[in-house]
Amino acid sequence: MHAQIQHQSVSEIEKKLNSSHKRVIEVIRRNRKSTRAEIAKATGLSTQSLTRLTKHLIGLGIISEHSRAEGKRGQPAIYLTLNKNVFLCVGVVFEHDRVTVVLNDFNTDTITSYCEEGTFLSAKKVTSTAILMLDKLFSEIDQNATVLGIGVSISGFFTNIDGQICSQQDPLGWSTVDFQTMFAARYRCQCFVENDGNAASIGFSLTKRGAEIQSFFLLLFTLDVGGGFVFNGRLVDGAFGNAGEISALFGSNGNMPRPTIGSLQQYLSDATGKTISISDIQTAIGVQDPIVESWVIACIESMKYPLKAIQSLLDPEAIVFAGRLPQELQHKLAKNAYISSPSFGGFSAPKPNIHVSDSRNILTKGATSIPAFYFFNR
Repeated sequence: MHAQIQHQSVSEIEKKLNSSHKRVIEVIRRNRKSTRAEIAKATGLSTQSLTRLTKHLIGLGIISEHSRAEGKRGQPAIYLTLNKNVFLCVGVVFEHDRVTVVLNDFNTDTITSYCEEGTFLSAKKVTSTAILMLDKLFSEIDQNATVLGIGVSISGFFTNIDGQICSQQDPLGWSTVDFQTMFAARYRCQCFVENDGNAASIGFSLTKRGAEIQSFFLLLFTLDVGGGFVFNGRLVDGAFGNAGEISALFGSNGNMPRPTIGSLQQYLSDATGKTISISDIQTAIGVQDPIVESWVIACIESMKYPLKAIQSLLDPEAIVFAGRLPQELQHKLAKNAYISSPSFGGFSAPKPNIHVSDSRNILTKGATSIPAFYFFNR
C-alpha cells in the first residue's frame, strides 16, 4: 500500500482494541457468524482468553450473540455476529468507463452505492465526479459510526513521489492529484490508494475462499491485465507499490491477443470487418462463436510466459483469475492454461492451482475492503 494518509488518528473505538480483538472480529467477518469454538479453532486463542475478548467486544457494541447452532450434540453453541454500522468502509473505483463510490459496513453489506458511467480519460473529470458522489455519501453516514477509511482503486503505477499515480489515461493530469487534499482532509478520515491489481487482491484475500489460500497471485482482467501478490495474508506491494505489474510480461505487440475485453473486441472486429459492441461479444460467447474460441486459444499461448514467471519467481499456492472479462471465458482460460515447472529425474516442482473468483465486482469489493485490510494488519 502506498499513500496511506494519516490525516486523522486512529478512532477512539479502535484504541480500545488489541490484535487479539481484531483476530476475533476478522473470523466473524469472514464467516458472517461464528461460534466461540469456531473462533478458537481459527485463531488458536484459549477458551479463557476468548471468553474475555468476546465479553469486551459485546460490551463495546461491536458484536452480539445471535442464535444457537442447530444439529449438534449437547448444549447448542451460540453464534456471534458483527453489529451493523459500527465500522464502515468507503471505496472509490476509477475505471476508464465509470466511477464507482460505495459505502459498506463491516459485514461487507453495501449500504450505499453510486456509479457514473461515461468516458473518463481526464483526471480532473474523474476526481470531480468522485467528489460529488462522496459529498453525498458522507452526508448520509450515521454520525455514530466509525469510518475506517477510504480505499481508492486506480489503474496505473506509482512514481517515486509518495502517493503519485501515473495512469495511462491522463499521466500529466494524475501527476497533480493529491489524495490527502482531495479525500483525507475533506472527509476527515484515512485514505488508502492502491493500483487496481492490488485492490482486487486485497478484496479477494478478505473473502472466505481467499482466507483459505495464504499465498496467491491474482490476475485482474480489465481494460488491460493487472496483478497483485498476497503472501501469508499480507499484500506484497514492493518498494514503490508496483509489485504485480504483470501487463509488461505479455509483450509490447499490441495485436497479440491478451485476456481482456478490449482485446476480444478488437479480435472479433478484425475477423468480421465490423464494429463490435459489448452486446455483440456476449452474443458471440453465448453461441460459442469459433472466433471467440480461436481468441481463447491465442490468449492461452500469450499467458504462458507470464504464468511461468509467476510460478518461477513467486511460487504461490494459487493463481486467481478475476475482473470484468466474462466468467465463462475466465473458466475456459483457467481450465486450459499451461504452467510449466522445473522437472529433474522424474520429479517436478509443485504447480499453483488456478481459481476463478466468483465476484463480478471484484474492484468494488476490493476498494471497500482496503480500509478493513489495513485495520486488521495495523
